[in-house]
Amino acid sequence: MRTLLLALLVAGCGSNDLTLHYKLDGIAPTDVVRVETRVSIAASDPRNFYVDQPFREVATGIGYEVRDVDGTGQRTLLITHDATLGYVFHPTFDFRLLPPVSGTAPPLSIEARAVGVTDMIGQTMALSAKFGGTNLAVDLTDQRCGAQSCDANQACCNGACTSVQSDVANCGGCGVGCAPTGDSCSGATCRCAGGSACASGSTCCAGVGCVDLATDPFHCGDCANACNPGDRCVAGKCVCGVANGSCSGATAVCCSDGSCQQSGNCSCGGGMTCSFPTVCCGGTTCADTKTDNANCGSCGHACAAPLTCTDGACACNGTICAASDTCCTSGCANTDNDPNNCGACGKKCRAGEVCSSGQCVCGTAPCSDGQLCCGGSCVNQSSTNCGACNHVCKMGEACQGGACTCNGGPTCTGNQVCCPAAAAGGGGCFDLSTDPKHCGDCATQCPNGDACVLGKCVASQCNPPCTDGNSCVGGQCACNGGPACGNGTTCCNGGCKDLTSDAANCNACGKKCDSGDYCCKGNCQPPDDNHCSSCTDSCGSERCCTGCKPPHCSSLSACVCL
Repeated sequence: MRTLLLALLVAGCGSNDLTLHYKLDGIAPTDVVRVETRVSIAASDPRNFYVDQPFREVATGIGYEVRDVDGTGQRTLLITHDATLGYVFHPTFDFRLLPPVSGTAPPLSIEARAVGVTDMIGQTMALSAKFGGTNLAVDLTDQRCGAQSCDANQACCNGACTSVQSDVANCGGCGVGCAPTGDSCSGATCRCAGGSACASGSTCCAGVGCVDLATDPFHCGDCANACNPGDRCVAGKCVCGVANGSCSGATAVCCSDGSCQQSGNCSCGGGMTCSFPTVCCGGTTCADTKTDNANCGSCGHACAAPLTCTDGACACNGTICAASDTCCTSGCANTDNDPNNCGACGKKCRAGEVCSSGQCVCGTAPCSDGQLCCGGSCVNQSSTNCGACNHVCKMGEACQGGACTCNGGPTCTGNQVCCPAAAAGGGGCFDLSTDPKHCGDCATQCPNGDACVLGKCVASQCNPPCTDGNSCVGGQCACNGGPACGNGTTCCNGGCKDLTSDAANCNACGKKCDSGDYCCKGNCQPPDDNHCSSCTDSCGSERCCTGCKPPHCSSLSACVCL
């Protein structure tokens, strides 16, 4: 089948056309940079677009092209409304498709999405459509959270995008807090000191683990309150002997006969004397039950390797594990549900996956190599999910190896699109609104000396015409009255900026990343295990303490801020 013919909506409707009626539902027209509409032949029809067509502008800021958009081998008709090329968005607008000039018109599958400077604002599901004087409602609803586009693995909690996989106040869902049985969230599961969350009746003491504040003499009534050696903890109170009073004093010891010795010395049979902080065990041994591996917490209670006695409990790297936890080099871990130690110590699940019964899964099944886990579903990487869920490539780019590339080279930034290598003015990343060799589309070159303004060729005093956001002033290209930008920088209000790495101008002038996020190749990136203290800092088998300032990699079971 030959490519479909296109036309703008005109007065009167043809008997066989298809009108796409767009509606920006809850989206301010000024927030939209581009609306992309993909028109495919329905799967029920064996025909397909048979040849590529380069981008062509059919009206101010409106154009189309035919190509393999997702690298699947299937060509798609891509219609673009682009504000950078002069199109002015309104709450509603129409576009009319005409059927092929010969043969039976095919059934269509249509998807549309509204894109801001870098983020997707809203998109439709695949819509079925057919020719015959019909209208198709294309409702683009605002899918952002507080004017921000959330990742597929985030939830919108109180107007803010929140990672329910790791947020201790919204663990597994909005409003699900981990306190007092957990001090961290990992894999949408509350944890204490990196291991399992505490059972009912126990409290999670940060950096310590699960303790019973009512009975633990080393954490009696409070995580930081330790009784004197020999005391018992009864209902959260330190008690020595039958008098139910505490044995007070900096070096006081509660002896085995129930007496409180301020001197810190207790007799231990055979004339032996045990001195603070030791107590008498079995009438033959003096032991510090706070640290003694053979008498940990009480006389005769031994710790088995690799556990060691810490604060009167057999601990893993200094933290108390739950009975079902495993002691890994990183600390306590529940290998049934820990995404950092899934099924075995050190086995990490990928972003978005959870650990279920010791297996990394996305929803209910594991993803294949190269796939992404987005919102509980495995998806193949494409120009709409490239390297991360909902990371949208620029027009003309392809997704290769988890990165958006233009003709196999670097990704485009700002308002640039990727023109094919065979373009008349050369292939690569260009701003179609300002580039004189790719003005309005990839195929149009302005006459020598002309500038490109809003995708139109106009006469200019500067030769060669200015690019990279520079302006022509007195026959010279300049940025805000100063030297012109170049060498990979763009002229913004604050001067020449690298849109690939500037967090205040990430991928576009004025596009600020959230506080603490990095700008990595033009994408705002919050700290995580693969981008901990910078874009290139990967923690490997360790974990990134993202809640710390600055974030840092740690091999400990619990994050300690530096």
